[in-house]
Amino acid sequence: MFFPGLWWFVLNFFNNHFMCSVIGIVYDSQNRILLLDHKYRPHSPAFPSGWLRKGENPLDTIVREIKEETNFNVQPKRLLSIGSSKKFLHLEFVVEVLYLDGEFIPSNEVSNFSWVSPTDVIDTLNVFCCILNDNGVLNESNFVSTYTVKWF
Repeated sequence: MFFPGLWWFVLNFFNNHFMCSVIGIVYDSQNRILLLDHKYRPHSPAFPSGWLRKGENPLDTIVREIKEETNFNVQPKRLLSIGSSKKFLHLEFVVEVLYLDGEFIPSNEVSNFSWVSPTDVIDTLNVFCCILNDNGVLNESNFVSTYTVKWF
């Protein structure tokens, strides 16, 4: 007799688990990139991000996280990249996101925000140069890149 619940319990108990997070590269109508001042992160400002919840996909997660952290309304456009870590069991999805509207309201996690030019992002946050072209604009390719996360 086969018991699916027991099977998943055993698999869950004996296998490693991945944490999954999403990073949003949010741009506005002037092609500026959104950075957030996170209260609890050692490296701030940073891109909006958050952890996937059970049953969510990366696009839903980044919309929820940005709304919770800033009160901004956004629209996810496409998955840009998937990264992993050699050090931790962690998958990181990078999503291109369009800012729609909303008035910033500070949250428990984010104290402030700024809009910066794409070239400023390249200079200060080199981790994501792989998804920006030489002019600091998001690549238009439909190709989803992959990379290995460099942990600080």
